[in-house]
Amino acid sequence: MPTLRPVDKAQVHRTFLEAFDDYAMDASGTTEDRLLLRMRKNAVDYDLSPGLYDGDRLVGFTLIGVDSWGDRLSAYDAGTGIVPAFRNQGWAKRMFEHALPALRERGVKRFVLEVLQQNDPAIKAYRKSGFEIARALKCYAGQASELRALDTPPDIEIRRITRTDLAGLEQSADWIPSFENRFSAVDAIPDAVQLAGAFVNGTCVGATAYVPLLNWLLTLVVDREHRRRGVGTALIARLAGTLPESVTRLSALNVDGTDTGTQAFFESLSFSHLVDQYEMTRDL
Repeated sequence: MPTLRPVDKAQVHRTFLEAFDDYAMDASGTTEDRLLLRMRKNAVDYDLSPGLYDGDRLVGFTLIGVDSWGDRLSAYDAGTGIVPAFRNQGWAKRMFEHALPALRERGVKRFVLEVLQQNDPAIKAYRKSGFEIARALKCYAGQASELRALDTPPDIEIRRITRTDLAGLEQSADWIPSFENRFSAVDAIPDAVQLAGAFVNGTCVGATAYVPLLNWLLTLVVDREHRRRGVGTALIARLAGTLPESVTRLSALNVDGTDTGTQAFFESLSFSHLVDQYEMTRDL
């Protein structure tokens, strides 16, 4: 009979590859260092994360991050995976329920996750566990070669910035970034993030935060008074210009589904639609 106990970090990568071998998005290229960096970005606490064991072999997990998000201390399902032989036995729900007492003791007020919109079985299962759809999230990908060739205004200077510079632009965000892209993710992996700012007349009016190892654009934010002036385009073009030739595309994940302006911006740069997700939440 399988048992539940905290996740063994050393076994996570092997189990991840086996559990996500048939996932809708190809995860076969996920290396161990990339997986563990993403978990660090998401503030995963392995002691709070339930693992499903067949003897000493990890055969399933729910990796849970805990951080302030929005206006509350929140838990995030950074990845739930079960190897095929142990699916359809109710273990995902049992792992979730197993984690709740410790999360409540920690003071967590909300649980959040993301799920592909076409994954009807998962959505139904999450609803049974008390989750509701909070918003839709849209994901895009652009060809790096095309982005490098974008025309940009000559009066915009792009250079490295500090975390303090980025903090000064956070209030310009029109919606709360997803947990994956929250501003504090930069603080979780400061050694792995590149920050760039767009300057007009010496003032930082826009910024990007990018994680090279993950090829992950965490942040693109432009001061409201400087929008539609090429600032965002200049930031994306410069970022694309820093990518190695082996990186052929740049993804922009988890754009708020109601933000037609940001969607139109990425589409104007020939970003193509990648996938759509739902953000689902449950109060604890």
